[in-house]
Amino acid sequence: MVVSRVPRSSLGSPEPVEPPPGSAPPGGDPPQNDGPEKPDPRGPLGRMPVAGLSRRSLSIVVGVIVVAWIVLIFARAVADSAASSGKADVLRQQTAAAASRLLAAEHELEIIQSPDYLALQARAYGYGRAGERAFALEAGAPSPRPITPLGAEPGSGGRSTPLEDWLDLLFGP
Repeated sequence: MVVSRVPRSSLGSPEPVEPPPGSAPPGGDPPQNDGPEKPDPRGPLGRMPVAGLSRRSLSIVVGVIVVAWIVLIFARAVADSAASSGKADVLRQQTAAAASRLLAAEHELEIIQSPDYLALQARAYGYGRAGERAFALEAGAPSPRPITPLGAEPGSGGRSTPLEDWLDLLFGP
């Protein structure tokens, strides 16, 4: 196989090229190999792409996989951040509820430690002031008779049904 060493110009006319040093002069015979051409050690399929993928398409596939992996890492980080924000909101609400319970407990403690509350509780246990007379009902004593409310007839006991109350209101007693 002979290859021309004369490159073509833009107009299609050949231009002379200086031969590289140590090569045969133009017009001379090219150097001969001692034997027949050696076959490609990779075989006739050595230059074919593996599984239908060239180096370029294989690098594109690897690039797409790397980009997808990076996107997934960032998406997971964003999801973790959103979950952490939600947990922080829940903790803030729980802290506010605990703070309000603490204030209520402190207020109750102030009431319990006040002298008026202590005196009231002491009377519930039979302790009173000087000159007070303690009394209690016996176990199994009957209930006191009902008190007649103001404006009710003395013998009615002050009890009437809601219907009777409405009829008295609309039509009079």
